[in-house]
Amino acid sequence: MSTQKRERPQLALLPKPTVASGKCVSYDILPDGIIDWDYVEHIWVHPMLDENNERIYAPCVVFLDNTWMPIGPFGSLESARRTCFRWSALHDRGVKDKSDPPAPFGISPQGSIVDVRLFELGDSLPGDPWHYDENTGDFRLNLIVLGVELANSALCADITLEERIADVDAKLKKVEGTFRSCDTIQPHLAKAYVAKAREAAVFWLTELQAEEDAEIETPEDDGRSFADTVRKEGVTYEQAVFKLGKYLSDLYSNIRNEDGTPLVDAEERKHKAYKAGVERLAYFAGVSA
Repeated sequence: MSTQKRERPQLALLPKPTVASGKCVSYDILPDGIIDWDYVEHIWVHPMLDENNERIYAPCVVFLDNTWMPIGPFGSLESARRTCFRWSALHDRGVKDKSDPPAPFGISPQGSIVDVRLFELGDSLPGDPWHYDENTGDFRLNLIVLGVELANSALCADITLEERIADVDAKLKKVEGTFRSCDTIQPHLAKAYVAKAREAAVFWLTELQAEEDAEIETPEDDGRSFADTVRKEGVTYEQAVFKLGKYLSDLYSNIRNEDGTPLVDAEERKHKAYKAGVERLAYFAGVSA
C-alpha cells in the first residue's frame, strides 16, 4: 500500500482486515490493509527461480497456518528486503531472510564437545547434554547443551535475570563437584568445563530475557491493537478515531496498580496509546494523522 497521503472522501471506509491465511486468496500481491495482522507469524524474504532459472526474491507474509502470500513484486534481493523491513517496521512483525546464512548461536562451538563419556558420569548431570559420536558409537559431553539445560531449569516465573543466573551458578557448583569426583576429568579441566557451560547458560538466559521483555505490551501496542480491531467493523477514519478515543478513555480510567490505586501516569499512557492508534488508522486511511 502506498504511504503517500491523498485526498479521501469524507465517508470512505477503512480497509477491513479480513485475510488470515494464504489459502483461497484472489490477490497476486496482498495489500497490507486487508491482512489480519493477528494471524501473521512473520515476514519472509523468499528466494526462488524465474523461468530463465535466474534467482529472484519475493517479499512475503507468512500466516500462522504456515501459508504465505507475496506482499510486493518479485525482483532483486535488495528490493525484497526493502519491502520486508518496511512492513516489519509498520506492522511489528519479524523478518526471516533465507538468503542469509543461519545466525550463529552466539557461543563458539569450539571445545564444547569434550572427552567425557556417558558411562563415566551416568545420569548425574541435568537434562540430556550428550552428543552421539557416529564414528566411535560413544556419547560425549556437550558443554553448550549442558549450559542450556541448566538455564532452562532456572526459568522460574517472577524472578529476575540476575536471580536466574545465581540459580545456574548454584547448580554449576554441584556439577563441578561431579566433575571433580570423576577419575577421568582432571581438576583444571573441570574448571574449564564449568566456565564453558556457564557461558552458554548466561547467553541463553539473556536471549530468553530479551524475548520476554519484547513481549511486554506498551501503551502504543494498546493503541495499534485497537486500531486493527476497530477496522474489522467497517468504519470510516473519523468513526474509528472516535471509537479509539472512547476505548482508551475507558481502558485507562479503569486500570489500577496491584494494590488497587490508580496509575499515576495513566493520562500519559493514554496519550501515547491514542497517538499510536491514530497514526495507524491514518496510515490505512492514507491521510495525515
